[in-house]
Amino acid sequence: MLYIKQALRSYLGQSLRTILQSHELFLMLCLFCVMYSAHGQAPIDVNDQVLKTVMREADFFSLKGGDPPVYRGYKVDAESEDSKLIGYLFETSDYPPEEVGYSAPIDALVGVDLQGTLTGVKVLHYIESYKSIRGDFINSEYFPQQFFRKNIMEDFRVGRDIDGISRATITSWAVARGIRDAARKMARSYLPNSDYVASTSGESAALRAYKAQSWDDMIESGLVKEMLVIQPDLTELYLSLAFIGHDGLGELMVGTDDYSRADRDASNRSSEGKMLLVGIDGNSSQPFRQERMAIKQGDEIYPVERRRFVYAGSADAGKIKDRTRFAGAISLMPELDLALPFSILYSTEGVVGEFGGIHETEYKVPELALALSGGGPITPELVSPKKGSVAKFQYPEESVWREMLDSTRMSEVLTVLFICVLVFTAFVMKKEMLRWLALTLTLFYLGWMDGGFVSVSHITNGIKLGPSLFLNDLPLLIVIVFTVVTALLWGRIFCSSLCPFGALQDFITRIVPKQFRYHVSPATHDLAIYIKYAILAFLIMMALIYSDLSLFQYFEPFGTVFYFSRSIVLWIIAAGFLVGAVFIPRFYCRYACPLGASLGVVSLVSPFRIKRVQQCNVCKVCEQACPTGAIRGPTIDFKECVRCDICDYKLIAKAGVCKHDIETVKVRVKRWDEAIA
Repeated sequence: MLYIKQALRSYLGQSLRTILQSHELFLMLCLFCVMYSAHGQAPIDVNDQVLKTVMREADFFSLKGGDPPVYRGYKVDAESEDSKLIGYLFETSDYPPEEVGYSAPIDALVGVDLQGTLTGVKVLHYIESYKSIRGDFINSEYFPQQFFRKNIMEDFRVGRDIDGISRATITSWAVARGIRDAARKMARSYLPNSDYVASTSGESAALRAYKAQSWDDMIESGLVKEMLVIQPDLTELYLSLAFIGHDGLGELMVGTDDYSRADRDASNRSSEGKMLLVGIDGNSSQPFRQERMAIKQGDEIYPVERRRFVYAGSADAGKIKDRTRFAGAISLMPELDLALPFSILYSTEGVVGEFGGIHETEYKVPELALALSGGGPITPELVSPKKGSVAKFQYPEESVWREMLDSTRMSEVLTVLFICVLVFTAFVMKKEMLRWLALTLTLFYLGWMDGGFVSVSHITNGIKLGPSLFLNDLPLLIVIVFTVVTALLWGRIFCSSLCPFGALQDFITRIVPKQFRYHVSPATHDLAIYIKYAILAFLIMMALIYSDLSLFQYFEPFGTVFYFSRSIVLWIIAAGFLVGAVFIPRFYCRYACPLGASLGVVSLVSPFRIKRVQQCNVCKVCEQACPTGAIRGPTIDFKECVRCDICDYKLIAKAGVCKHDIETVKVRVKRWDEAIA
């Protein structure tokens, strides 16, 4: 019985709480409705009295009609009593897309005379929380009066030719932009002889031409310029730059909504300047930062201040869709002469001008885009798009080479040349001491000091962007040429003595006692060596399909070790490869290096190879000494040979001549076989 009472009490208590909670929910809904009704404005019915407030000169009005719909305003001549059309009136909601205020779209009634001049404005409906405090502030005496006698050719920009309402900037902007855009659409349908339509016929043709262009066409025409920024840890930041100094260009590139917000924010922060779109993408370990950008023209450098950079959406509309992850826009400085080229600078190490690591690309506003923004007449020659496909690589002109030489320190070039000569000298002379000297310079200079080593990222980026990518770094170009030429002729000399990570593994092998080494069975080794070729194929496939996902840093630890990456995951991967080198010489080179795999494929055509002699048929010394397991009895798997030439250093006195007599070798092999039997 006690249990039943407790259960009944519990049930009644829960029921009572449910009722109270239901009442609370009901009260909250009522309160919300009261608040909503207080903040919103009931729609105003459009009648002759309302129409008269917008076009006072008219004596009577027609019913709404036409496509798009308008009211027509007429004035009656006092003498002849004839009626004459003097203008059109329309509701902005009939001319989508509607501009959205702080809470909802704003519907306004607008009057325009036959010359494209506004005769009046009346906001019919809007929702704004600030209205409960300030009252009907949009329809106050001052704000609508700003539009009276304003021609539709003007900008209608809050903060420039329209004064906004304090603490209601978004709503003010939406009203101004909505009135302007709707009035211009109406003019194109009903005012074909107006100054606006006459002046924008060229604009329409230009925008149609740009609309017909693909992203690659825009790159070819110069409207879009792509900029690659390589971070110190070899991760990449891709910037897509485009001039959007005209509303139509901005809407075309990022979509109407995103451009409207960006344009509004730019006007609020900076009252002057055309906009430059910045699409942002890549796998950079460091986030994009506006303060690391600057604009350079002539000798003047203009930092991109925070107030000049605005968010321009998540790149889900317009031409930029699926090209970048998100976008921003720079309000260009009024001091810039847009008719002349200027450069965009990005620093990977801090604020431009205070630190090094500056990436620079030149941008020239195309004549058609400049004319669209008010910089000149739009002629048929400008509008007609140039035919032709986008060329990824163009043979550089003399000015490109001159620019590369001028931007390169000769000390860096001489140092890289010295290391390459030292590596090749050690290879030709078979001097072990010279090779270790070359390894030391490679590790410390090319690895930690200069960072100018070759990476598999140069292959993938070369596929994406073309060989011209390498024409801004002469020391790197020297290393690449040396690597390719020697691989074609002699094999993987780069892997032997010019790769910093290979050098690091060789030093580990030299320092760690031999008893720690682990012998990999031939069967396992023969299968494992193809892992690196699979990695190479995967990375090339990703580059060929222009995937935005870059994964090379997870397979290649060069940037992690030599640029001191901040990623714990990348350091765990790099540590795994280095620990592997403790037990298995050249562990990474053997099984995981995609760059080594690519050079291995190239070395298959090398004519100058290590010669084998009669002793190699029975001797195992070279096979046991080979750090990559490339030697198997009398044969060498040349794609796996890194041309360290340890076999030559140890056994070959002259090319093709073993230090040891064949009979002596046979005796040693027989004793060794008996010892392990």
